[in-house]
Amino acid sequence: MPDFLLSQLLVSFTLAIECFAMQLKNKNRILALLSLSCLFNGFHYLLLDQPTAGYIFLFSSIRFLISIKWKFQWMAVASLCVSLFICIYTYVGYLSILGFIATIFITTGSFSNNDKFLRIMMILGGTLWLIHNVMLWTPVGILVEVVFVGSSAVGFYRYYIAKQVGKATP
Repeated sequence: MPDFLLSQLLVSFTLAIECFAMQLKNKNRILALLSLSCLFNGFHYLLLDQPTAGYIFLFSSIRFLISIKWKFQWMAVASLCVSLFICIYTYVGYLSILGFIATIFITTGSFSNNDKFLRIMMILGGTLWLIHNVMLWTPVGILVEVVFVGSSAVGFYRYYIAKQVGKATP
């Protein structure tokens, strides 16, 4: 099987996992599923000769698991330092920088104790990964980020906007 087709198959698992994850309310379950999705997504990028994105996602798989248990801000900073090192060491152009910037948002959200902030950061980071995937031209990767950002926005709406609208209605 050609690497491109295999990459699209692997990222399809990411798609299925992320469709489900962002509709959950429990932050730790969201993070556990995102950890699994990052594993598939990382290998997808490696098959597309994008080592920065690949290794950032493989590291993110571990980072999400760590952030379930520990929310120390120094761990977020340490994670960002590792991601920066990955970006510098594997730099292949502007896509490396874009992926790192997206990772800043997602890492910041994943180490927050605030579910609302997590969702906002995931939407921002996911939007940047969407732009990354369009520029790379990975069709299922694009779909993953469209679904991830859309699902994150729907989850945000369900848990934070719709409830406020319901409270305001007499």
